[in-house]
Amino acid sequence: MSAMTSVLTGTMDIVYENSVSAIEGLQGRFLQQSNVMFMISNVFDPRYAFLVYSPLFFSLDWNIGKKIMWVTCIAEWLNQMLKWALHGERPYWWIHETHVYNRTGIPNPPDIQQFHMTCETGPGSPSGHAMVTAAVWYVILDSYLKKFNFIKKDSNNFFPKLCWLAYLVLLTTVSASRVFIAAHFPHQCFLGMSIGCLVALWLDKIDQKQQNTFKYCAITTGMLVSALSMYSLLQAIGVDPMWSVSRALKWCAKREYVHLDTSPFFSMMRYVGFFFGMGLGFNSESFKRISKLDFNFIMRIVCAILSVGMCKFSEKITLIGGSTLLIYVQAFLINVVLSYVMIAVVPNIVAKVWNKKQKAQ
Repeated sequence: MSAMTSVLTGTMDIVYENSVSAIEGLQGRFLQQSNVMFMISNVFDPRYAFLVYSPLFFSLDWNIGKKIMWVTCIAEWLNQMLKWALHGERPYWWIHETHVYNRTGIPNPPDIQQFHMTCETGPGSPSGHAMVTAAVWYVILDSYLKKFNFIKKDSNNFFPKLCWLAYLVLLTTVSASRVFIAAHFPHQCFLGMSIGCLVALWLDKIDQKQQNTFKYCAITTGMLVSALSMYSLLQAIGVDPMWSVSRALKWCAKREYVHLDTSPFFSMMRYVGFFFGMGLGFNSESFKRISKLDFNFIMRIVCAILSVGMCKFSEKITLIGGSTLLIYVQAFLINVVLSYVMIAVVPNIVAKVWNKKQKAQ
């Protein structure tokens, strides 16, 4: 067992060492465009799948929005499980922790630059940015191509091919931004992209229309219990599940760069809270009533503005300090409220205001 572990460690060290050269190359080539890299990494942050893409696309099309919500939560849950299981390093701390650069003839550790977005605290593999982006944008492209009948059998339509080419360019660009800021190694991004696509393909076969409140609660509980079980299993075999947090705090150039909201438990509260709120929202009497109404384009745009605005405003909420448990409970409740309000409350308010306006005319 120890021999196998040694071989695996040695193999991964070779992969990491070669990947460091790619990171140095990207940083040297695109340093003047660092703000663009920051923007790409920020826009395609997994949290925006909850705060922007879900409310935006749900407001425009309820069925497509529902698919995006599902794939976002499942991708986030699976990403966390895989990160704990794979124990992936991040470049900005690996170069200091490894013994590779202590060998005779090997110079000092590479001078990889850190930025304000570098110091994420979770394990590095697979990349959450690449995985969630791949899953969400696959659903978006596939759903709209089908909606507007661009996907047909025996069709030589060039437009779908162009869309999927743009999809690949998008994933490559997001991955490059993550490698540039030294948050991930290239293979971690490739793994994230591949798994994200598979998640989207798998969920496309699931009939989400028939899920009642009990099923949503059961799935929420399943995600929570499985994540906590993974955490307990790692502890039982002598592995600290929070090892990556201590690495981040140890090797991040500036303490203020460390983003604790990227820690495993914080992201867990986000996806279980959001999914639980979905169950309450989709099975509420309010949504059942408004889902039978015909929302015109203007009404949907108003819903989108209100929902996205509400979700973005939630980022300004300061969590009450105290125990770590209290902070996690607050994060859970905020995400329950966000998904419930965008599904059941905002469309209901828009419908009532619109009907009053129509009657007044």
